[in-house]
Amino acid sequence: MDQEAYEALVRMAKGQEGKTANGLIGLLTDPNETVKWRAVKALGQVTAQMFSENPEGVRRVIRQLIWNLNDESGGIGWGMPEALGEILAVIPALREEYTGLLAAYIVEKGCLLENEQLQKGVIWGLGRVKLLNQALKDKIIPFLRQALKNSDPSMRGTTIWSLGELGDLETVPLLKTLQKETPMVKLFIDNDFQEKPLGEWAEEAVKKIKTGGVTMAENEWKCSNCGYTLKTEAPPDQCPSCKQKCEFLNITCYIPECEATGSDQRLK
Repeated sequence: MDQEAYEALVRMAKGQEGKTANGLIGLLTDPNETVKWRAVKALGQVTAQMFSENPEGVRRVIRQLIWNLNDESGGIGWGMPEALGEILAVIPALREEYTGLLAAYIVEKGCLLENEQLQKGVIWGLGRVKLLNQALKDKIIPFLRQALKNSDPSMRGTTIWSLGELGDLETVPLLKTLQKETPMVKLFIDNDFQEKPLGEWAEEAVKKIKTGGVTMAENEWKCSNCGYTLKTEAPPDQCPSCKQKCEFLNITCYIPECEATGSDQRLK
């Protein structure tokens, strides 16, 4: 699906976002990876639209994702961490409320997910959120570094990508040791699947960390109405999330204090 297809789905869901979200949650467990990841992306788009008028409705969707990860639900939880990460990525106003809970699934004993595929989903979700406070980073980085030693190339590749997004400078030497790894790894990044050798993922992560993740042609913009953020050279006339003609605040990092986040936290 291209962006126009997602936007068409969002328009169709107008007024019945809750029902649409429930249907998309059902698709998260589909064994077809394409179906699953399109559902992850679409759920983020639909809840972003819902949030402007019904923020509590979005919280209900999040609670359903969390419930599906609990043993009491009777389910396995496939796709739930990824969906939660996608929602938090497109709705910044909810990050402080829920990102710590997402991270808890890999660092807190009472919440720890034992299934490695679910752990991989959490790692992807945290990378998708990207902008974490330092205290939370300090909690999850040791787990991510350990995950780089996992025997599953997909787990290692997801972790490498996530570390690049999180901008952990101290992990750069470790990532450099993986740059000659040859197993092919396919990840869902930037709304599509990308497949490349593990070593290339490591090279890209190192480059992203060292440059702050923003190229000279990119700026990061924040919608003044709904808080949606996107990276592009210039902001759009209409916000992709709330569909309004809004003012966009340039929150790109231009000072050394931003370190590797790419965004000026003073403007958040």
